[in-house]
Amino acid sequence: MDIEEITRRMSAASSVVKLVCGVGNNAAWLVMLDAMDHARSCARFRGSVKKEFNRCVQLFHEYEGALVYARVNRFFHVPDMADHVRKKYGNITDREYYDFWASTGAAAYQATRPMVTSLVNKYRLSLISHGVRDAAHVAWVMAAMAALELSVRMYDSAIREIIKGYSLPENIVRKVFGQFSLKHIAKKWGDAMVELSPDSDYPLQDSEKRNIELGLDQLFEAWMSLDTMYDSVSDTVEDYGEVFRTKGEQKKAMREIADIKADTVGELMEKRNYERRDKQHPAGNTDR
Repeated sequence: MDIEEITRRMSAASSVVKLVCGVGNNAAWLVMLDAMDHARSCARFRGSVKKEFNRCVQLFHEYEGALVYARVNRFFHVPDMADHVRKKYGNITDREYYDFWASTGAAAYQATRPMVTSLVNKYRLSLISHGVRDAAHVAWVMAAMAALELSVRMYDSAIREIIKGYSLPENIVRKVFGQFSLKHIAKKWGDAMVELSPDSDYPLQDSEKRNIELGLDQLFEAWMSLDTMYDSVSDTVEDYGEVFRTKGEQKKAMREIADIKADTVGELMEKRNYERRDKQHPAGNTDR
């Protein structure tokens, strides 16, 4: 591949990363904010513990700033848009464009909040059974930890898919898109959580582990589903009419999202049907 071809493929790959991380990263951030309110109600939320949690929030804002004000590998710099994309939007700033993107996470969180609260309850029941103080509040902190880890899983999944699907060099992909990973924030949040509630770091019973893993898998699948991702983008476009140049451009964007979703779902179903047929009739089967 020459540089021009790599650039073309990286541009297409950026759409995948922004779609997946738009949901995962920003939904996790909203769980973090809810969890911060609960952390403040815990007895140990003071001094160094308070400082640790505030540092997590600061790290997220630094991550946002790095994306919005990046000098290289810019994903939210409006003047960098191709002409046919730029004409969709009005006179918006890079920050407004970022906020528009980040709002897809809010739409996803709203749609899947019952799953988040169900996960919180699973943690709460476990914490109560182990006699952990402030169980109702610590459960939210643990759910935020889980949400951050899920966002990292989503990012990693997108990166693997890009490397494979676009035949791009792994070192380039990880260098360019690495700024989207919340891995460092997840680690910091985990450290803060243990300081807030040392007693919450206990081995789970088998039944507790299965119950919590079921909730985690359910939330991961929901955030990774095409319905959640494309519907969240569509809802955000509908709610953010002010970023578009005209009402017509807004409506056109919504139609394009619906078309892309339909095409993507169709391709996925075709791929799954092919894989299913391949398993039923493996190579070498003379009846095939």
